Amino acid sequence: MEPISVEIYLPSRLYARIGWAALAGSAICALCGFRAPLAFIPGFLCLATGAGLFWLSKRPAVRLGDSQFNIGERAIAWREVREINSSRFVSPLILNIKLTNSRHKYLVYPGEPEQIEKLLWQLKRHSFLATFDGVPHRDYWAWAAASKKGGERALPEPVRMVSPEEEEEIERLYQKLKAVGRLDARSTDSASDED
Repeated sequence: MEPISVEIYLPSRLYARIGWAALAGSAICALCGFRAPLAFIPGFLCLATGAGLFWLSKRPAVRLGDSQFNIGERAIAWREVREINSSRFVSPLILNIKLTNSRHKYLVYPGEPEQIEKLLWQLKRHSFLATFDGVPHRDYWAWAAASKKGGERALPEPVRMVSPEEEEEIERLYQKLKAVGRLDARSTDSASDED
């Protein structure tokens, strides 16, 4: 059972309103199509746009709780989320969520820009085992904190070049090189033997 502290994100009503406007435009184009048959083309495009907007306006609500989040009737535990990859769209928000056992779930949320930003922040905050567009949870929040401290100039998204094990190996080799003081100990030894 989900605790009382549940945040609900509903689709924006703006999508339905624009869908009705597109439907009205389709009807006007259809009426004009009886005199000029080429008017049926924009009429069909307005009808398709209206259908897409109505589909977006009927998307299920997203509910966020302490232990899980729900997309409609589908409940997903926070510990199941492994990756959250976003698209280039700002509105509607489209996320590809990779879960355990190689399962995928797509989240399409047509909301207001402020609600989209808040939902995305909440998803990233609670998904502690996930990566966000390839950046691990810990690194993502470290970069977010650094960009807030920097003021207006935000740092770019971090790109993980090496694994933590490789970082340790590089650091160990660097310390060894620093202690020796030169790159190749054998090349200097062989040069002194030839003299």
